[in-house]
Amino acid sequence: MNVPTDRLLILLIVATGLAVVIGGWAGGLVHAEATGAEEIGLRIGIGAVFFLALLGIWHVFSGIDEERS
Repeated sequence: MNVPTDRLLILLIVATGLAVVIGGWAGGLVHAEATGAEEIGLRIGIGAVFFLALLGIWHVFSGIDEERS
């Protein structure tokens, strides 16, 4: 997995799956339960969790590349 395009393709697939699961489920709860500033804060939090999950996956791929070389 040392080719960056392979890593980006897998990350794109993972990002799509996480966006559907995290964004759909948690975003639906936020929309139904929260109002005003609380809703904005929760949406920012959901986005931050999503972004951190993608960075974690990228880090795991980098670790696999380092182990193989």
